[in-house]
Amino acid sequence: MKSLLSAATVSCRQDVSRSCRAWLSCLAGLMLLGSLGSGLPAQAQVLFHSPVPNASLLQAQAMQLAGDSVRLAQFGQMEEALGRLQLAVQLVPESADLQFLMGSLHLELEHYTESVEALQVARDLSPENGEILLTLGAAYLRQGSYFAAVDALEQGVELEPGSASAHFQLGNAYLLRGNPKDARREFEKAFDLDDQFWPAINNLGLIAYEEGDIETSIQNWETAIAIDDTVAEPKLALATALYIKGETISAEELGAEAIQLDPEYARLETLRINLWGPELMRDVEVLLRTETVQSALRQAAIEALQPPDPLP
Repeated sequence: MKSLLSAATVSCRQDVSRSCRAWLSCLAGLMLLGSLGSGLPAQAQVLFHSPVPNASLLQAQAMQLAGDSVRLAQFGQMEEALGRLQLAVQLVPESADLQFLMGSLHLELEHYTESVEALQVARDLSPENGEILLTLGAAYLRQGSYFAAVDALEQGVELEPGSASAHFQLGNAYLLRGNPKDARREFEKAFDLDDQFWPAINNLGLIAYEEGDIETSIQNWETAIAIDDTVAEPKLALATALYIKGETISAEELGAEAIQLDPEYARLETLRINLWGPELMRDVEVLLRTETVQSALRQAAIEALQPPDPLP
């Protein structure tokens, strides 16, 4: 089963992940095409196969509600989707699949306590399912329960050793627990498994910077940008490192470009959430105060207030 933690994007980059919404939308599309079957994850097949003639009425009703939930989620009606899924779980509470979807949807909605509760039930019902453990670990991370996150993610990685995003999330958990050595190992493993997974090499840069190895951090962030030059974070981090090195003009231009891509990265809280350490946080504040970057931020604010271009 493809991980809900696969990069898309987190959101929480810790969201850095295929979101529950995207995953449910994918299932909905397959339902509409009538292509559910052996190509889908086992959990999805269980949920969305047409009930066999001997299926109980409760199971049939639960599957119908789950299907309704998928369709609602596809159109962004997440609270309504949650309501249908809650009814399905009430009908078949022993279904690990439904509990898993419930926890994932709560996670998408940032209902962390409810997400953890549902995913714990799913784990107990299906303890050998690595996907459930990895998603539970992500929920613990978002909740701030770092020790529990490490425990769940370590178990999940044992069951899903080939998942780059799983190793990445475990690295995040180690970093949040103040263990950069183990975090580096997991980020390196994630990048070994998927050399296009820019968040892993980006976070290796974060560790190197805090250790005073600016040259390595620069190399890491340049690699991340080469993989995907449309993301703001590695550009802002690289701009900060270049600014501290004295390359002020190119640094300010790159910093402005990063803010134009995503003004959210001008907020220090966003950077903290993305695991920027104290050294990098201190240095980026200097860059963010420069007139070039401030001008980009003002322009982004103006553009945000403008109505969208009319359709042709």
